[in-house]
Amino acid sequence: MADGVTIYDIAELAGVSASTVSRVFSRPDRVSFRTAEKVRAAARQLGYRLDVETGSSGSAQRATRNLGLVVADITNPFFQEVFRGAEHAARQEGMLLTIADTHESVRRAKAAVELLMPTVDGLLLASTRLANGDIQKIARLIPTVCINRPVPGVPSVLVNNYEGAIRAAEHLESQGVRSITYLAGPTDSWADASRWRGLLDAVDPHALSTDRNMTAVVDPAPVPFTRSAPLSPETVARLSRLTVRQQRVEEPTTVGGRRAFELWRKNPTDAVICFNDLVAIGFLDQARRAGVDVPGDVAVVGCDNTEVTSLVHPGLTTIAGPLRSMGRVAAANLMAVIRGLKGPSAQPRVLPTRLIVRASSLHVRE
Repeated sequence: MADGVTIYDIAELAGVSASTVSRVFSRPDRVSFRTAEKVRAAARQLGYRLDVETGSSGSAQRATRNLGLVVADITNPFFQEVFRGAEHAARQEGMLLTIADTHESVRRAKAAVELLMPTVDGLLLASTRLANGDIQKIARLIPTVCINRPVPGVPSVLVNNYEGAIRAAEHLESQGVRSITYLAGPTDSWADASRWRGLLDAVDPHALSTDRNMTAVVDPAPVPFTRSAPLSPETVARLSRLTVRQQRVEEPTTVGGRRAFELWRKNPTDAVICFNDLVAIGFLDQARRAGVDVPGDVAVVGCDNTEVTSLVHPGLTTIAGPLRSMGRVAAANLMAVIRGLKGPSAQPRVLPTRLIVRASSLHVRE
């Protein structure tokens, strides 16, 4: 390939979209012969080496032995664990895994997909902020599996965040908690919405959420998810004593957690459940700086059980998902689809969560 030549250069010269150029190279059977020839002519003119040969009926992309993984934030240990699992599964089959970081940006996610498609046999989309319609279009062009998010018609692997939030609420109630703030993540995060739905269903179906300025807002439409195990009447009675509210964090990082603490402090609750471990660690750090005792003054629960949870003081209670397993299962499913061994499943593969209890949530009240 000529240095510096991209599919965007080819698209501009050929007078087509970048996605059309990507389809010509990855799925030529989905592009008209005339358009494909126009794109190839532009590519040859720019010195872009073509790796796809066409036949009378159109041919599939030549196997690259490479998978693409698009993640929302590579600095988040959650995605590092998912990558390790997916990379292990790919390596066992003699394949390479290429990772692209989108920095929680829809624009960057679209650009990453465009650039990866001509160079990989399939895509893993981990917590991407792309719209369902965009993901469905991608899946029609190249084998695709979603991680940590269900998309109709596209294979997906999830962890049961709904159940995890209920388990956390049960634990906190047993420790004397009577009020919980959920420090929520990005508004377009499915995991975030399913946790909040779990808290509402477990505690109070009429609860109101609050925005980051503590203004009451109507709860959004429920996230469809079926509880696998009904709660006992005794548990329902105990949880009904809890109140919950939602506070949106500015960003799902330690910085976001520190800022969330300062806002939470204006209207404190007995406990907080955080969108992820990074937010929880930022909250813990700011609480320590402010002289607020954890768990004496506030119990703190994170999500994901990444490696950093056991390194902070006090140790962080967290809702644990099998992150490496999620990566391995998603990559295995993707390779099976690529090889034609299975078609896309209409039902997501849901992996269980469990609550890892550490000092940050124990014995809050006597």
